[in-house]
Amino acid sequence: MRLFFLFWLLCATLLSANTLKGVYVTEPVFNSSVYLQTSGNPKNKAVVLVHGLGDEASSIWEGTVALLEKEYYVVRFDLPGFGNSSKSNELYSPENYAKVIRFLTQTYLKRPFHLVGHSMGGAIALYYTHAYPMDVESLVLVDAAGILHPLAYSNFLTHRKVNHFFEEQGELFQGIQSQKLNRFVDRLSDKINAKMENMESILHSPTLRESVLGGTPATIAAVALVQTSFNTIPQSVLQRTTIIWGKNDEIAPLQTGYVLDKLMPHSTLAILPEAAHVPMLSHEREFYAVLLAHLEGKMVATPPPKMGKDAYTIKVRHVSNQRYSGRIKNLVIYDSQKVVIENAIVENLSLFNAEVEILNSVIENKDAPLRVENSALSIVASDIVGSFKLYNSRLNLAGVKMQSRAKPIVAVTPSRVIYSLSQINEKRIHGKEILGR
Repeated sequence: MRLFFLFWLLCATLLSANTLKGVYVTEPVFNSSVYLQTSGNPKNKAVVLVHGLGDEASSIWEGTVALLEKEYYVVRFDLPGFGNSSKSNELYSPENYAKVIRFLTQTYLKRPFHLVGHSMGGAIALYYTHAYPMDVESLVLVDAAGILHPLAYSNFLTHRKVNHFFEEQGELFQGIQSQKLNRFVDRLSDKINAKMENMESILHSPTLRESVLGGTPATIAAVALVQTSFNTIPQSVLQRTTIIWGKNDEIAPLQTGYVLDKLMPHSTLAILPEAAHVPMLSHEREFYAVLLAHLEGKMVATPPPKMGKDAYTIKVRHVSNQRYSGRIKNLVIYDSQKVVIENAIVENLSLFNAEVEILNSVIENKDAPLRVENSALSIVASDIVGSFKLYNSRLNLAGVKMQSRAKPIVAVTPSRVIYSLSQINEKRIHGKEILGR
């Protein structure tokens, strides 16, 4: 019986080792054990895959590896704190993860490689390329998480969760005013952000990481990610970059993809219309087509829409879920919500009790300030010539370049401005500002 048990244990051990098909490497950053796998011919061009949050870790790339291993040498690993790698109470930040990847690639590759990162792994890949530019031949970012200012990100997630809740309740909350809902979401995200403001000291203390964050690797990694400023990083990356994004991503906002595409000198943005946060699992065919095109040096970008020559005026009241584009001479919106202006050139802007997003556009108003009253205005990946006058409003600027001869933003009554990777009169800004108090 004992011999049978020993035989079974030996078979199980061999089967487990054969199933994993990887090696364990001791890395010097955390002095931890990293589970690493390689596939394909080592003489081929190399592709390094970096996973995001989630204990499935590098196994999320199995389909991608099967696609690439015939033509490429593929390297993937479980980041420390995830999957089959060591898990402990460490500062799992993008900077430290980049150091781990540097050790692994210098040990196993010792040559430039294509770098592909998903979600948190996308942010890590971006950071790595900034820190070690000579290592990276090209870069692919897939639904990269983080990147934006923490308050902008928490606002996005909170709005999504609250909106889903009210949509599920149907007529029960049908009469609630959009402004009241926005104020509620603002207060909620402000409370979240207030707690996050003290996280820097917590992250650097093993005792506090244990007591406040439970010493949990995924929690530590997520907090360290949003605490990392990417304010000057995308602009510095000169490698050919493809940004792949699921249009329906509710974890990493598509706005981040537009911002990265605007800021990175040699990037293309490929939007997968039906996909969400994990396109390599949900929409393999579309994802693989873009990835292979990138690795082969081809351009696969979402084509910009054609813009008409004639400018027109938009003056609307009580509209919801409307989209406008093109050349807009005057844009006046009253008592409306979820209005999107995209791929547009706007000359004059006035908002009253409205919720509006302006995306991938140009705003040109050198004369009178753009008036925003009792409204929530988000401007993403756009250029602005002119200034703003705010009245009890919220202004979110992400990936915006703004030029103004006058003071750029004036608040007559208390208003809040969030800047993410933006540039105001040649000054780069990444933070929050309360005006008009």
